[in-house]
Amino acid sequence: MPPPNQQFIAAPLKIDGVSDLDPDGRIPLEQLTNGTTIRIPRWLRFPEPPKPGEPTPFSILRVFWIQNSNETKIFEKNYTYVDDQPEFPVPLLPQQMSVDGIAYIYYQLEGFDGNLDPSPQRKLTIDHTVLPTLREPEFPDANTNGYLNCSSETPIWEKVRVMILPEAIFQALDKCVLEWQGFETLNGSPPELTPLYKFEKTLSAGEAVGGFVMEIPFEPYVRPMVNDDSGVARYTVFRKDIPLARSHTGLVRIDRTRPGDDPCGGAPLKT
Repeated sequence: MPPPNQQFIAAPLKIDGVSDLDPDGRIPLEQLTNGTTIRIPRWLRFPEPPKPGEPTPFSILRVFWIQNSNETKIFEKNYTYVDDQPEFPVPLLPQQMSVDGIAYIYYQLEGFDGNLDPSPQRKLTIDHTVLPTLREPEFPDANTNGYLNCSSETPIWEKVRVMILPEAIFQALDKCVLEWQGFETLNGSPPELTPLYKFEKTLSAGEAVGGFVMEIPFEPYVRPMVNDDSGVARYTVFRKDIPLARSHTGLVRIDRTRPGDDPCGGAPLKT
């Protein structure tokens, strides 16, 4: 890291998608998901063609990433006169931006004479928080009153089916992480009957276009809900392990009671 009183000779870098007017350097979710490009302007002492009989001069470009007090070199390349162009693109991969928080990036030029020219550091703000924008999951076996019960088409003592409706953003190989939790109320509010469970699925090309169903097994995820209880489901879509979008929350009411008999599927297990 350059010392605070270092004289900066190299021009500031730019990053696609990050506004030069934003001092915090907020990186949009699209760039966090798909990666972006660092653009370094041509430097003043760019190598010139060698004179006859002399070695070819070169510059070394190094790019550094600083986060959580750790500095990492993420790029290094030698340039000669044949590489001359107005600017030099350097990829910034999603994996490099995977940790939320504040980061700093800068580059350093080493001239053919061994002098080091650092650029000013650019502050970046990384935040993968995804607000819910996708449609809520549905429960295709629920009745018109929104209940799963002992008469549901898919036996509740086997599983609960959760329908994920198709969305324009879906692509093959996206990962869907479904969250499910049971509550001792009809509206999905505490007290809780189960922990928050997560189920993962990688989408096929057909599922990305047509939607798909995920299944919640009865044991142990549904058994604790018996009467006047509910379950809620929501999901997040990941691409290359980066969260892309989140759904609103779907709710289903659960009634497993039977007059004069044990609940279908059996009573909750004692802990």
